[in-house]
Amino acid sequence: MTGITACDLSGVSSSLKPEEVGMGQSEKKRVLIVDNDEEESRKLEGMLQQEGYDSSTTWSGLEALDLLQSRRYDVLLVSTYLPDLYVGDFCERLRRLPSQPCTILMQEDHDSASMVQNVRCMIGERKTSDTMKAAGCDPK
Repeated sequence: MTGITACDLSGVSSSLKPEEVGMGQSEKKRVLIVDNDEEESRKLEGMLQQEGYDSSTTWSGLEALDLLQSRRYDVLLVSTYLPDLYVGDFCERLRRLPSQPCTILMQEDHDSASMVQNVRCMIGERKTSDTMKAAGCDPK
């Protein structure tokens, strides 16, 4: 299960990969993965890159906040456990940034394939949870 917050992204069909909607290489949607499990985060990063996303990883909540201030990300995948920062503090600091990406909180036992599907749904459906459910993107 993941907790998902609403986001404001340009809508594209959730069944399409970024390259299928006419996006150039420089226009790939960016995903930042913040996870203390290096093996799992690298696996997820590779899966997202295969889907056509520009993804990168860090284990550090503090580093993630620095990255979010210096570069725009469309989606943020965050583990509920960060070794250097309580996730509640991370979310509070995230809210203070001038621009916040769509945020998906990942539990420790998350499934990488489900996370990729969640990213596709978040980018394709930017409205409410009801809209996401109607499109087959159930945030539960």
